Amino acid sequence: MDEPVGCVALNNLVAVTRPNFFPLAIVIVVAALAAAFYAHRTFNGIDAILVLIGAILLHASVNAYNNYFDYRSKIDHRTLKTPFSGGVDLIVKGSVKPSAAFAVASVCLLGAAIIGAYFLERFLALLLPMMIFGAFAIVLYSPILSKIPAVSEILAGTGFGLMGLGAYVTQAGVMDATGFSILVPVTILVALLLFLNEFPDSEIDEGAGRRHLVILLGKSRSAWVYVAGLVATYVSILISIAVKAAPPAVLVALVTAPIAYKAGRTTVQNYDRTNELIPALGTNVIVILATILLLAVGFAMGTFL
Repeated sequence: MDEPVGCVALNNLVAVTRPNFFPLAIVIVVAALAAAFYAHRTFNGIDAILVLIGAILLHASVNAYNNYFDYRSKIDHRTLKTPFSGGVDLIVKGSVKPSAAFAVASVCLLGAAIIGAYFLERFLALLLPMMIFGAFAIVLYSPILSKIPAVSEILAGTGFGLMGLGAYVTQAGVMDATGFSILVPVTILVALLLFLNEFPDSEIDEGAGRRHLVILLGKSRSAWVYVAGLVATYVSILISIAVKAAPPAVLVALVTAPIAYKAGRTTVQNYDRTNELIPALGTNVIVILATILLLAVGFAMGTFL
């Protein structure tokens, strides 16, 4: 039996937010909450739920705006669609109207802003700069900021890193070294998520005026930059332990290093062969989600050990 037209339309509106990527926002918030509990032995369940909802709404807004602006710039007409890159073609196929995608993105951003306003009452000085940065980055990323040389990856990474730091602040009430032990690895990992996903579409992106690092450096050098980013992630975790911002139990996050090695090797060997590179995109997602989740596990273990 066919689905009712209304259900299909609703499913398409949800799909334009790319919910399969929401686990990223979820693990970031979980890691931040675990870090806050480790450092300050504090947990507010209502605030945790609100932060989680806000993070998912922000991620949904980012994805929907990107799909809208990629349609407007004609990028979505030409990109190779993979499970990890290239966006979705719902607007291109006419399944979702461009105006509807823009509305979904705006409603999600408004919902996140309302939740943010709730927290601003208590943490104005700490959270307001992050929220202003995030709002500008979300709305202006695709139409303007992605065309500024070498800004794309930094903005994406920093935006999600600040999501983690902001979630930490809502529980801890302060911005300290433990909060930064979430900010730094999350920033690097999310930047790497976007960075590697740019490889298959770099020529199309360049034609649309984008100036991300893969275009500026070329794929060969970018492959080694990706490897360096993976190394930097694990180094940042080790530093956080060395300065006592994180417990030794956070070493559990290094369990993903062999998987990261596989992703790096595949990228270096196949940077210019898209079909052979696609498995590395999937492995990269596993590395990012698992490493952040294991940070949460490490902080939880450190609380009780």
